[in-house]
Amino acid sequence: MSDTVWVSSVMSDYSIGNRQGIREKFYGEDWAPPTFQLGVKPQNVLEAHLRHNRGETLERTDFPEAMYVFAENNWKRVGDLFCAGPFYAVKGSLADVLKEFDLGKGGLLEFPIYEADKTTRLPGPFYLLNFGAVKDSFVPSETRSRLFPRRTVERDGYDLWATYDLEDGDVALTAAAFEGADLWHERKLESGLFMSGRLHDAIQAAKVKVKFRFARVRIVSGTPR
Repeated sequence: MSDTVWVSSVMSDYSIGNRQGIREKFYGEDWAPPTFQLGVKPQNVLEAHLRHNRGETLERTDFPEAMYVFAENNWKRVGDLFCAGPFYAVKGSLADVLKEFDLGKGGLLEFPIYEADKTTRLPGPFYLLNFGAVKDSFVPSETRSRLFPRRTVERDGYDLWATYDLEDGDVALTAAAFEGADLWHERKLESGLFMSGRLHDAIQAAKVKVKFRFARVRIVSGTPR
């Protein structure tokens, strides 16, 4: 069992997915047009996107069926973490690292990306990142960074917080964070992507070219409150 936990703010980096030069096809739908103007997604896709961002495991049919490249120069600049429609996907060294760790009920789902003809498949492999673990070890009262309430027990029936610009030791979790998956979301903290020390160290050792913006988590005693 690793004795460290890390939180990444990568999910708050909206430059990921910007002008990637690829577009998607959802199951039962036509190919999206070859344009950087993404437009409004259907309601079912928006709902799946919200669940994806909370770390909930999705069905394969919630994700794009496939993608194609319409701007090759843009696609060549895309890193090992990218967006497949509104969802996260991985390739290269990041995918190789993630395959070796416990990602919970979800995991990596291989999917095709085609050339502009929508027929010639790129070598890949490419994987949809189907989040599969949500833990409940976040301790708001012990967290040092400023917290912004997104939901409250009084109004919504549960608590949800957001925080930004994290430094080492800002976020507090209980030791329950050491149990289970190596990659997860916290039920009461929005947009933070948490990982075990083992996974963090493997990503760093592989020199994955993704700006994860890591901060070390502080482990505290007691129960979340």
